Amino acid sequence: MAETDVPHAPQMWCPRGDGPLVTSMANGLHETCDGCHGFAVTIWLLDEMLLEGCGPELWRSSAGAALDGQPCPSCRRPMARVHAPPTAAGTAEVELCRNCELVWVEPAAQALLPTRPELTAAPVLGPSAGLGSPDPTHCPNCGAPFSRADGERCPFCKEAIARAPLEVGAPDLAEHEAEERAERRRSSGLVEAAIEAEINGG
Repeated sequence: MAETDVPHAPQMWCPRGDGPLVTSMANGLHETCDGCHGFAVTIWLLDEMLLEGCGPELWRSSAGAALDGQPCPSCRRPMARVHAPPTAAGTAEVELCRNCELVWVEPAAQALLPTRPELTAAPVLGPSAGLGSPDPTHCPNCGAPFSRADGERCPFCKEAIARAPLEVGAPDLAEHEAEERAERRRSSGLVEAAIEAEINGG
């Protein structure tokens, strides 16, 4: 394979038939439809955006569920329709492909998901915005489809496209929580006790 023949990730498509999805980096990498404004995200990243335990509950609900949903944005197989834990606003229905570990979130479901308050409180999103991407999915100057993978400028008219100021993202929150858990283990003495037990032969 020549150096220039680098394989690209497969293009994802809107399950509703609105065309290719556009890469967005808001709250971590996900693929947004600039037609219907739904988005596709891995179950693992979505779990970081939801209240604790909600991601695993979605995954468990999809096991053995009827595959009567729309086609997966990636593999195009029918997805399973599952319900997220209810919130005060209602209950969100999302579609999950266990083959690709991918979740499709319709626009109407975004504000109903049990989202972590640190994310919905971000000014760029607001409490009613759900998890939708504040990043532009098309150039405000010429209207061409735009992805952050293209850089900071429209690939067609070369207009600079501003990045939405997202104060907090799901990957950052997950990393911070992991550091806090590690620090709690260190301060509790469990790590030292385990090391000492290992040295002394269990």
